[in-house]
Amino acid sequence: MRRWWVAGSVVSVAVLWLLGPSALRKLEIFRVRRVEVLGARYLSAAEVTRALALRPAASVFDETAPLAARALAIRGVRSAVVRTRLPGTLEVEIEEFEPVALAPIDGKLTLVDRRGRSLPFDPTRAGTDLPVAEADPAVAALIDRVRDADPGFFGAVTLASRERNVIVVETARHRVLFRVGASIKDIQAAGAVIAEVVRRRMAVTELDARFEGRVVVRGRRG
Repeated sequence: MRRWWVAGSVVSVAVLWLLGPSALRKLEIFRVRRVEVLGARYLSAAEVTRALALRPAASVFDETAPLAARALAIRGVRSAVVRTRLPGTLEVEIEEFEPVALAPIDGKLTLVDRRGRSLPFDPTRAGTDLPVAEADPAVAALIDRVRDADPGFFGAVTLASRERNVIVVETARHRVLFRVGASIKDIQAAGAVIAEVVRRRMAVTELDARFEGRVVVRGRRG
């Protein structure tokens, strides 16, 4: 008897499978019971799950494209992919925009990305000290390049601002001037000069890296 029941169940599922997702999504076994969020560092799993706006009887055979679009619409999310795992799990993998600085916006310090756009993330989740920077796209882009080009230099930066076509980057000891759109090569050159200035214990307060191929130092030798 049991053998006939198992065979009948297999046949039933096979028939439903042939009928397609419209039939399968009606089965209780394929209801979404679990949502796994991968890749989130700043957003919580609960925030991402709420943004999906799953219908009460959501099924793993529902279209995933609308869900991915809702996840992507969350401010701070750079990319989103939704996958399903039978019998009832949704897997949401997101990539967030990485904060590069803290910017004073509306009276409080807010995380901003490399585009200078505010991020809805809790600053305490950033994990590392970030510089305070003007919420300007050119400033944020430069800070992002500094992080990629010279992590040591980036770690020393405390402030960054823009004065017309000049971006001013400050550390505890030095003020460094860059032109808007400064290249990785410009940043690496400035970082190398800063390291040499520190090694020689030179009383330099300002470095001007606006000129291609050279860095001008201003100050006196100690």
